[in-house]
Amino acid sequence: MINRHRRIGVILIGWLAGWLAAPAWPDAVVRIDAGGVRGVVEDGVEIYRGIPYAQPPVGPLRWRPPRPVEPWAGERDGSRFGHACPQRVGLYPAWVDAHLATVGKDEDCLTLNVWTPADRGAERLPVMFYIHGGNMQYGAGSLPVQDGRILASQGVVLVTINYRIGYLGRFAHPAMTRAQSSEPLANYGLFDQIAALEWVQRNIDQFGGDRDNVTIFGHSAGGVSVNFLMTTPQTRGLFHKAIAQGSGILLDMTQHAVRRGPPGPASQSREAMGVEFVAHFGIDAASDDALLDALRALPWQPIVDYQTEKQVPFNPVVDGRVVVDHVAHVFERGEQHDVPYIGGANSWEWNQIDNIPLIGKWFLGGMLIEGLSDEDLAPFDDQWTRIGLSQRWFAEGLFLTSTRYLGKQMANVRSPAWLYHVTYVQQSIRGEVPGAGHGVEVPFIFGHVGARPEWQRPKLAAGRPLTDTDLAWGQTIQSYWLNFAKTGDPNAAGLPEWPRYDPATDTVMEFGESFTPRQGLYRQTLDHLESRALICRRDFLQ
Repeated sequence: MINRHRRIGVILIGWLAGWLAAPAWPDAVVRIDAGGVRGVVEDGVEIYRGIPYAQPPVGPLRWRPPRPVEPWAGERDGSRFGHACPQRVGLYPAWVDAHLATVGKDEDCLTLNVWTPADRGAERLPVMFYIHGGNMQYGAGSLPVQDGRILASQGVVLVTINYRIGYLGRFAHPAMTRAQSSEPLANYGLFDQIAALEWVQRNIDQFGGDRDNVTIFGHSAGGVSVNFLMTTPQTRGLFHKAIAQGSGILLDMTQHAVRRGPPGPASQSREAMGVEFVAHFGIDAASDDALLDALRALPWQPIVDYQTEKQVPFNPVVDGRVVVDHVAHVFERGEQHDVPYIGGANSWEWNQIDNIPLIGKWFLGGMLIEGLSDEDLAPFDDQWTRIGLSQRWFAEGLFLTSTRYLGKQMANVRSPAWLYHVTYVQQSIRGEVPGAGHGVEVPFIFGHVGARPEWQRPKLAAGRPLTDTDLAWGQTIQSYWLNFAKTGDPNAAGLPEWPRYDPATDTVMEFGESFTPRQGLYRQTLDHLESRALICRRDFLQ
C-alpha cells in the first residue's frame, strides 16, 4: 500500500512538472493563402518558422524573379527554420556557423519567420519587417540574435526573411538580358524582399498584424536594402515607415546592370561581371538558351567559392524597372516613398572589415580617393587619420556622409526624418577601441544580449559581461524603434527628446553615454566628403 501511494505520488509529481513546463497555449495554427501552418508557442509568443513566401529559386527558376508558392494541403510544420541561402562559412563567430550548420544551406531558402503575441486581442498590431545584413553575401533571417520574442512581447508582429545573396542574388549577362527581356533583371535578392513584403500584405492579418502599419528596418546590407526599397515603384504602399541602420550607399554613382560607370565600384556593369563569371566556369554554348541552361546547371557551392575568391560588392544595381535610377538621384527629386524615415551610422563602422583599403576603394571609387592633396586631407587631421586614411574614408564617406545626405533629401517629401549617430562603447571595452562598432546596436534592439553577451559587437566585446548601464542604453534604442513602429515617431514620455532632422539645423541625435541632440555633427568633414562625391558624379555625367 505504501509503495502504491509512493508510485501515485511520483506520477502526480511528474504530471505536475510536465504541466508547469508546458506552454500556456496549445500549438498555434494559422491559415494563409497557400495553406495551413502550425507554429509553436514559446514564452507567450506564437512563432511560425520557415514559411515559404516564393517557390524555391532552383533549376529553371535560378536568376528569375520569385514565383508564387504552390499551395499545400493540410498543415505545414512551422516549428523549424528554413535553409539559409548559400554562403561562405568561417567568416563570422562560431555561434553563427553553428546555426548555419543546424538549418543547412540551400538554394531552396526563400522563407520567412513570424513572431506574434499569443494573447493578442482583436486590435491589429504594428508589423516590424527586418532585413538582415551581411554585405549581400552572408546571413539569414533565422540567426538567433534576431529572435523576435522580446520585440513581439511588447506589442508588435515581427517578420524576418531570407533573400538571395551573392552571385545567386545579383547576376546579369547579355544572354540573360536578351532571353528574359520581358522581366526585371539582375536584382534577384531585392525582388525577393519585395515578394516577402507582398506576402505580408496578403497574410499578416492572420497573425494579428496590421497590413497598413508596416515598418521595414535593417542593418548594413539590410539598411542598404531599406534605402533601395524606398525608391522602387513596386513597393509603394507595401510599407509605411523605414529605418536604415549602418547603411552605406554610393553618392557618386550606383552600379548599373548593363552600362559602365565612373572609375571605382560602379565602373564595371553587372553584365560585364557576368561575362567574367561565364569565362571562369568555361561555359561555351552555341545559343543563349544553351548558355543559360548551363549556368543554371552549375552547383551552388562552386559559385560561392568563386564569389569568395573575387570579393566584389553585391549591392543592388540600376536595372531600369525596379531600381529605376541612382538612389541619391531619386531622393534628390523627392520621388522616394513619402514615409517617416530613420537613418543612422556608427563612429567605428569599418571595424567589421579586415581588408579596409580594398573595401574602401570598392565603395568610394578611384575618382574619389585618388590623388588626394594636403588640402584634401586637412579635414582629417585628427585621431582617425592615424588609424588609416582608407578606414576613415570608408567609415565617413560611405556611411555617415550618405546617411546625412539622404536625410537632407527627405525635406523633399512631407514625411519627417530622424537621424542618429552611435558613439557608445560598452563599458567592458572602453579604452580598447576608438568608437562604436558596426552594428553594435543590433543585439540590443532585439533584446537578448543581456542573456547572450557573446552576441555583442565588435568581436572584442563578445562574451564580456554587460553592465546595467549598457543594458539601459540598449533599452532606450529599442524603445525608440518600437515607438516609431507603433506611431511613426520615436519619441514618447520618459525618453530623451529626439528632434526631427532639418537640413537647416543639421541636428543629429547622438546615441552616446547620453542621448543628446547635436547640431552640425562633423559638418566640416561631411560637407567635404559630400562635395567631392557630387563633383565626381557631375564630372562623370558631363
